Amino acid sequence: MSKVSTRLNRRQFLTLAGAGAIATGLAACVPAAPAGDAGEAAMEDIQIQFVTNHGDAEQPFFQQVVDNFTDANPHIQVDLLNVSAEYYTKINTQGVGGDLPDIFYTRTWDVVPYASKEWTVNLQPLAERDNIDFDDFWEAELEQIVYQGDLYALPYDFSNLGVAYNIDIFNEEGIEVPDGSWDWDGLRSLAESLTIREDGRTTRWGWSAHPWPWVWIGIIAANGGALLNEDQTECVMNSPENIETLSFFKGLWSDGIIPEQGAMPQGVEGFSAGLLAMTTMGSWATQWRRGVIGDKFDWDVTAYPFGSEGRRAVSAGGGAWGIATNSNHIEETWQFNVHLTSTESTNILISEPVRSIPGRKSSVPAWTEAAAREDLPPRNVEVFAEMMEDAYSAPFPAYFKDLETIWFNRVAPLIAGGDPSLDVAESLAKFQDEVNELIASY
Repeated sequence: MSKVSTRLNRRQFLTLAGAGAIATGLAACVPAAPAGDAGEAAMEDIQIQFVTNHGDAEQPFFQQVVDNFTDANPHIQVDLLNVSAEYYTKINTQGVGGDLPDIFYTRTWDVVPYASKEWTVNLQPLAERDNIDFDDFWEAELEQIVYQGDLYALPYDFSNLGVAYNIDIFNEEGIEVPDGSWDWDGLRSLAESLTIREDGRTTRWGWSAHPWPWVWIGIIAANGGALLNEDQTECVMNSPENIETLSFFKGLWSDGIIPEQGAMPQGVEGFSAGLLAMTTMGSWATQWRRGVIGDKFDWDVTAYPFGSEGRRAVSAGGGAWGIATNSNHIEETWQFNVHLTSTESTNILISEPVRSIPGRKSSVPAWTEAAAREDLPPRNVEVFAEMMEDAYSAPFPAYFKDLETIWFNRVAPLIAGGDPSLDVAESLAKFQDEVNELIASY
């Protein structure tokens, strides 16, 4: 049986051979181990530590999943611990010390760095042994949880971004709401028409953008550029295509169409306060936005624009579950990981409480139904799942965390604004040189 490929063709999902013991849509928990014949020694009690990094409101859902597993496997005790403060600092410290919890939450862009440091277990042999069918997982997420051809985590959730818009503002201006068929020029034109300037200052902006690098990988690719070369051995950011793309976005804040750093009143969330007609919205923010907006205005969400290459500028990233190499109970932890990422558990953790997009496609109908419950906005919430089929597929390199630091120093200011004297080509050249120095050091 071949290993997981680190380069999957678009719309081609990995299928591991076998009958699919954990096939698409499987809802059952991992079955309890047999008790054995009379006189057989009692099964040894096992204790594993399960560490999450989520809000307190989500802990009852995780506890329900744990209880479902231990009910079926009473000899395995799962100690659930939520670490909300300085989680990644603690995980990195534990990783260096060889003292990681048995199973723990990892963002997909951390999977390769952890695997390259040998902190997490290679799950490929277990996946092949148990004939796992990965057709139910998103192609782009599979790319991000593979290292050197092998699987190192199982998916939890996956996230992408769309554009939220204030329907009341569009109606007041007599402008038709976007239907998702736009390109970046169309978004700029619409955002410009919704921007209000009074006495030389902007009082309402047309749109806002996120400066996070994982978001921009898709935007850059959709406009004919790239962050890294094919085998990720060289940064190629300072290209004509990327200069054109970043110049476009720098022009948005230079012209006052999107707020530059410091322009928004401190402590104010611009979209919910009515200061932004449109904003970038992550798929994970549905419940949060409902809470902060309430009944102040009507709103909805639509797809990200098409880039110059005729594809949507969709980036995606998410969460997964890794197993520590220092675990003394890898087999039992694997059993729990399979249960944790089953359709039933995904429904409990992601779909029913309407978190981000579920890591299993078979859980999407439950997510869409829950998101549309009570006819609350955004009524077009299913657009997030629809866009996921076009998500940009590429693994994150082992040096991504350090690249991210350089990005926020050199590239993010071109997106978020604040210094009009910044030269796009010069900034991208410096970024490229510094990232190539970083790559050479790995």
